[in-house]
Amino acid sequence: MEQQLKQAENLSKQLEELEMLRSIYPGSGELIVTDRTIISDARDFVAASGDSSVILRKLSFVVNVSSLEVKFTATCDLPLKYPEEIPDIFIRVDTLHRSSQRRLNEDLEEFILQTERNEVCILNALQWVQENISQYKDIKEEPPVIQDDVKEEMKNDKFTRLWILSHHIYSKYKRRDILDWASEMKLTGFSLPGKPGIICVEGTTSDAEAYWNRLRRLTWKKISCKHREDYPFPDKNWKPQDLKERRKGPCFDKFEELNFNAHGSGTGREYHMDLGMLQRCLEEKGLTDIFKVLLGVEGKAAAN
Repeated sequence: MEQQLKQAENLSKQLEELEMLRSIYPGSGELIVTDRTIISDARDFVAASGDSSVILRKLSFVVNVSSLEVKFTATCDLPLKYPEEIPDIFIRVDTLHRSSQRRLNEDLEEFILQTERNEVCILNALQWVQENISQYKDIKEEPPVIQDDVKEEMKNDKFTRLWILSHHIYSKYKRRDILDWASEMKLTGFSLPGKPGIICVEGTTSDAEAYWNRLRRLTWKKISCKHREDYPFPDKNWKPQDLKERRKGPCFDKFEELNFNAHGSGTGREYHMDLGMLQRCLEEKGLTDIFKVLLGVEGKAAAN
């Protein structure tokens, strides 16, 4: 029953916020609720203090913001536990370049992650967009110009493995970019989302460096390349004799996102991975020392 009361409290906050947004955006087409029956069900559930057989569904709505200075559309999807959990908000701006729009949504998600849980934040998010959207109007991703000396260096590429540590990786946009860019550059390795966030990429030196340069241009609370390994590039017939020798070539068959028993702190997308399982994974690859290099502590592998 306690859980139902908490759910009723969350829904009550959602309904109150929706009414507030309606008063701020009262014009025709300014605020559009995807399915109004969801509101009726939520009201019944709140009126019954959670003692109801109503099957709850997530509230979704669209806010169209238009003024002389700015025009954008915000698609808002609220988890049932919002505002305990953060909302999913996507901003579409027709006049923005695709890369600028992606960065705007990434930065908005970071802003929302920093807000207080249990407090509604849709209006604050919309105001943040209005105040900051002008910063993204001229952002364009120009293709890198490869100079002749760099091209010559690429012919003599080495094999490189980079170990990247971020304060956290929660954003679905960043997680998608991390995977897509590694695939695009034919790099292997892994990404471990959560707090802290860890990325390992391995491949040709030029591709690994290009990946890191591209990645660090995104907005991060804190990110750094903590460790780098360079080896002569192995030939096609290379066969390592032991784990120590193996790390001089690819340790991973592909690039993938790892998920090691994520556990949260009751704040929505904020979660930690089981680092003991990461330690065991690194040991199996002959990369035992990396755990201390990244995190500054001796690792303790998870039990089987």
